[in-house]
Amino acid sequence: MNKKLIIPIVICIIITIAVLSTCVGGGSKIRLAWDSVSSPMATNDSIELKVYVENSKSMNAYMCAGSNLKDAVFDYVSDLKRLTNSCSLYYINSKVIPFNGDLKAYIKNLTPQSFANAGGNRETTDLSQLLETIVRNNGKQTVSVFVSDCILDITKNAKDDLGNCQISIRETFTDALLENPNLGVEIIKLDSKFEGKWFCGQNKEFLTGVKRPYYIWIIGDQKYLAEFNQKVPVENIIGGIKEYCAYAAPQKIPFDISRSTYVTNHSGKISVELLVNLRGSLQSRNMYKNIAQYKSVNPQQVMVKSAEEISDIASPYSHIITLEISNPKTLKSETISFSYPYLAAWVSNSDDTTGQNVKENLDKTTGLMAQIKGVAEAYRNSTTYGSVSFELKNK
Repeated sequence: MNKKLIIPIVICIIITIAVLSTCVGGGSKIRLAWDSVSSPMATNDSIELKVYVENSKSMNAYMCAGSNLKDAVFDYVSDLKRLTNSCSLYYINSKVIPFNGDLKAYIKNLTPQSFANAGGNRETTDLSQLLETIVRNNGKQTVSVFVSDCILDITKNAKDDLGNCQISIRETFTDALLENPNLGVEIIKLDSKFEGKWFCGQNKEFLTGVKRPYYIWIIGDQKYLAEFNQKVPVENIIGGIKEYCAYAAPQKIPFDISRSTYVTNHSGKISVELLVNLRGSLQSRNMYKNIAQYKSVNPQQVMVKSAEEISDIASPYSHIITLEISNPKTLKSETISFSYPYLAAWVSNSDDTTGQNVKENLDKTTGLMAQIKGVAEAYRNSTTYGSVSFELKNK
């Protein structure tokens, strides 16, 4: 072969080998170091379940034949009962009225007649007072379930009524958090067949052939609510739910990392899988999947690619968070935090501030924003639930 050709060929081969070595092999080795946080042990505490159904006149129309409300409450509470040591049943309005009977009889007796016979002031509803009563009777090992249409009776001074309700609920939950810093709150929006009179203050309207929203509040220690959500997901309530939001105090997030040593790929990146337990934050499945809820302290180099639920119910972790880290040689450490919204978007979409024109606002609830915002204000410093951290070192 011509020597003049051999030299360029050899040079090309050397260059090709060098390029391939850079792209395929010879990537930087990165070692991760972290202090894993263990998931809490399953609780064996004696949990007391308390169930309250509001028995005001505005709830009568939900107690019609074919009521979705009765099926949903029966379904959900039946499942929760199996996770608790005792279950107490009540009607609630101006006072708490114990029901003497089992759950099946309780559901059967959700009727306008039984509501009237139970007594209490059924004409007007002070929702902030109802929540204060429930929370005040909520011991540290108690989980309370409150079922209501959550219609706030408002007068001509609607702004004052809404403001007073919001402040009162804020104070109720602020005080409760001082007693139990791990108190959690879940609010579920559902809908049900509605046949009868709708009431809001002095306003009345007869409705037929429609559905109206109602709400289930669950209040109790985060560890109990997290266990309930794992074993009895609210998304599985018979008939389905419309919306969901929850509030929980910040915690150390239990986590681990799938492996400690990585080699950068041809783009100088590594992919890291975090195993995390986010159940204590009480958020919805959709919230966990939303990568916008995860924040990096190094957003120019660290991208959250996905958040996938772990299907194994026995796993100490709830999700796998996949990170893509660019040029990891230049990073010394990384922290990923998980947050939830101060106020879910659906709340404003479901809110009515007038208590009028119900036929034009069938899917809305008078005063709902004031009630949930009162809870949100009590948890205003808690929307960042927690974070996980690790170090990166060149190996």
